[in-house]
Amino acid sequence: MSGYILCQVRRARVPYYIENISANIYSIEELCFYLYHNIYLLDSSIINEELCFWIRDELGLKKLSQKLYGLLDDQVKIGDFILPIFKEINYLSLDEFRRLNQQIQKLAQEPAVLRQKLKGDYLMEHGKYVNAIKVYQKALHEKEEHTTQENGNLGGQFAGGIYHNMGCAYAKLFQMDEAIHCFSLAYEHLRTMASIKSYLYAVYMEYGEEALEDKARQLGVDDERRDDILLEVEIAADELFETADGKEYARALEEKKKGNFDVYRETMEKMLTRLTGEYHKSTGY
Repeated sequence: MSGYILCQVRRARVPYYIENISANIYSIEELCFYLYHNIYLLDSSIINEELCFWIRDELGLKKLSQKLYGLLDDQVKIGDFILPIFKEINYLSLDEFRRLNQQIQKLAQEPAVLRQKLKGDYLMEHGKYVNAIKVYQKALHEKEEHTTQENGNLGGQFAGGIYHNMGCAYAKLFQMDEAIHCFSLAYEHLRTMASIKSYLYAVYMEYGEEALEDKARQLGVDDERRDDILLEVEIAADELFETADGKEYARALEEKKKGNFDVYRETMEKMLTRLTGEYHKSTGY
């Protein structure tokens, strides 16, 4: 696959909106790029009749649209559905598509709830924290609804991993109360020092050193280990507070300590609104 691919088909006037990453695409080249680089996100939100209609009406590819629409009726596998799209502009070599199809087949053999977690992890890695949280919540809901047999050997460690990653997503959005709640649930499932560190980090960020020390004692962390964790947390917090978002968050916390809860909430709401807006702007939505 070359580094640059010239547009061979007209660009759409009306973009196709990809819900998973909150992004708009305008050409078949952009569609191929998304399909190739986002196999964890290929589901009914992209493989549906709306995509077929968009390819027909906006790109003018009526034959391709008809073929894809017919495949939908057969409940075709993901790999078989996306192959005609790649072939339309010779986007992939045969070897490249074979490797891609092997990845898709391997993913399809995993339990549905594991695929959801992998999707959330992928979104987290690419900074899509809002959507990652939604996917993690869905994974947890599916895990509760399905039997142990359907979920394979996925147990408490699996759920703990989801809660931990969801806590990280909330922390990235400076929603520390939600992060603390998720980290506490992660600790209940994992009981590891890593889960304790994440839990105490969120406590420190929201309530300060004294609260961290109290929580550490509740969790049975010895004094030496607690001091080590506190040092790590302080270093990480100092680095965060040097950023523009960190400074704004620090100011909000100061207002909270003074008892100015309305100012604290107003500052946090404005900050989260701006962060969410920047997130959507960065993804093209």
